[in-house]
Amino acid sequence: MERVVTIPTAGIGNAVAAYTIGFVKLEIHDRIEDAIGAGSGTLVSIGKVSGVLTAAHVLDNLPDHGVVGIVEYRGESLHHRKQTIDMAGATKIMLRDAAFGSDGPDLGFLRLPGENIGWLAAIGSFYNLLLHRSDASNPPPSPHSVDAIVGMIDERTKDLPAERPNERRKGFEALFSNGTTSAGREANSYDLVDFVPTEYPDFKLPGNYQGTSGGALWKIYLKLNGSAPEIAAARLWGVPFYQTKNENGSHSLTCHGMGGVYGRLTDAVIAKWPEETSAA
Repeated sequence: MERVVTIPTAGIGNAVAAYTIGFVKLEIHDRIEDAIGAGSGTLVSIGKVSGVLTAAHVLDNLPDHGVVGIVEYRGESLHHRKQTIDMAGATKIMLRDAAFGSDGPDLGFLRLPGENIGWLAAIGSFYNLLLHRSDASNPPPSPHSVDAIVGMIDERTKDLPAERPNERRKGFEALFSNGTTSAGREANSYDLVDFVPTEYPDFKLPGNYQGTSGGALWKIYLKLNGSAPEIAAARLWGVPFYQTKNENGSHSLTCHGMGGVYGRLTDAVIAKWPEETSAA
C-alpha cells in the first residue's frame, strides 16, 4: 500500500529561504522615500563570481546607476531593511530577445559589488551553480519530490506603521507554492517549462503573480527518517519569467529550465569572467 506523508510548507520554504531575495526601486513620493517591488532573484555563485540569478526583464527595469533596495526572505514574508546595491558597481548579463514575451529568452545575472556580498552571505547563502550543473543527469537524492515556485508577490505589499516622522515603511510578502510542472518544451533554442500552482481550500493564491519574475522553480526532495518526513535536498530547477491566466482562473508561470540556467546563462558568466569562474 502506498504511504502518504505530509510535511509543513513552512519547513520546505525555509530550505530555500536563504537563497531568495527581492529587488525594490527607491523613489521619492511627496518628499518621502518609497520602496516599489521590482522582481525577485536567487543568490548564486559561479566560481568566485557571486550575484543574483533573475529574469532579464527584471534587470532591464533596474537603473544602471544609483541604488536599488534589497529585501531578504525571513519566514513567510520579506521585509525591507534598507539594504542597497550601488548599481554603478554591479554588472548585468541579460539573455533576451528584442521584445519580452512568453517564449523568452528572458534570463539574467547581476554580479554584485564586493561590499554587498559580505552582508548578503551573512544573512543568506549563495547557491553554487557549478556544483549543481549535472543535477539533471545525476541520480536524484530521493525518489520522492515536489516542485515549488518562490518569489515576491507585488499585490501583497503592505504599508507598515512608520516609526518616525517623514518615514514610509513597507512589508513585502513572498510566495512559496507547490504545484505541477509540465513536460519541457523548446522555444528560441531554450528549454522552457510551465508551472501551475496548486490550490488549497485553506490558502488563497494570488490574483496576479507580478513580482515573482526572476524568482526560482525548486525541486524539493523528501525522505523518511523513521516515520518523520524530512527534506533530503533542494535543487534549483528553473526561473519564472512570464504569467498566463488560464480559462479556469488559474495561472501558469512559464519558466526557463535547467538548460538555460546551467547552460546558456552559466556559460555567459564564465565567458565574461573566465579567470574567476574556473571549476577547479
